[in-house]
Amino acid sequence: MFGYVLAKAMRKHVAGGQSNEHIYVQQFEIPQIRLFELLIQQLPLAALTQKCANALLVESLNNVQNPVLLDIGIGTGMQIVNVLQLLAQQPDCRVKQITVVGIEPFAEAIQAAEKNFAELQLPFQVSFTSFIGFVEKMMLAEIRALLPTHYDALVVNASFALHHIQQAAQREAVFGYIRDLAPKAFVLSEPVSDHFEPHYATRFHNAVTHYGLVFEVIDSLDITNKEKAALKLFFSREIDDVLGYTEDVRVEKQYATHQWLELFKTTGFTLGKLLTSYDVQKMNGAILRTDLTERYAVVFKDEEITNVFLATP
Repeated sequence: MFGYVLAKAMRKHVAGGQSNEHIYVQQFEIPQIRLFELLIQQLPLAALTQKCANALLVESLNNVQNPVLLDIGIGTGMQIVNVLQLLAQQPDCRVKQITVVGIEPFAEAIQAAEKNFAELQLPFQVSFTSFIGFVEKMMLAEIRALLPTHYDALVVNASFALHHIQQAAQREAVFGYIRDLAPKAFVLSEPVSDHFEPHYATRFHNAVTHYGLVFEVIDSLDITNKEKAALKLFFSREIDDVLGYTEDVRVEKQYATHQWLELFKTTGFTLGKLLTSYDVQKMNGAILRTDLTERYAVVFKDEEITNVFLATP
């Protein structure tokens, strides 16, 4: 199937006819964001990444009475639901009220997030506010306007979202806005592969390496063939974008580790490490590495597949 997906993307690149819509707002029979939820639940690469990020978020929020959690690309809110539930389980949790602010381009996802937050039963109050749109099209004042007037600390989360920002200058601007908000912590989770690369042959090589390993992990899972097909469908659409779409259209523009590190440093962030151990660090050959400099990583066959960064201004 992997060879077929690559061939299909290359044909699309040569023949044209690509969609002009962002991959997450295109009208598929199964929306990409629904497949993403399945991916988090069943793919060890994603599950370990989110486990790491969630632990960092809980640690950053735990000792604050009235925090704000700003999530860029919040989707249906399931990651933040898990964070809030973990937070409530901490014996030393000091949170009395938390404001969740979600920025998300997919309107139906925001509706689902509102429902998911409304159904929570927690020992602290949760308020949710949202903005439907792309963060790179917002100004700093618009982001500030989403925050409450008074709060004790701001924590920012972006999970597998910021590589969709098409232009390097836009990424630098968004990072600059986050820095200017002076968060207590900025937690970023991203895939590791240079798909920002404009040279097609180089980008093709990077994509084959990255997605080839991802498909190998999927094939190793003890799940049904239908579930494997659904996971592969998610990444097949990504491959279509990476290798089939023109530069002005495609949005799957993942960075390699060194590119994210450079962006953090260029925009005035300091990278650190909060936690060094987790309950589960290995799943189906994927390993969560907590011993790396300035980052955490999920590794498969000695290749970093995802990174998690913890940054402060």
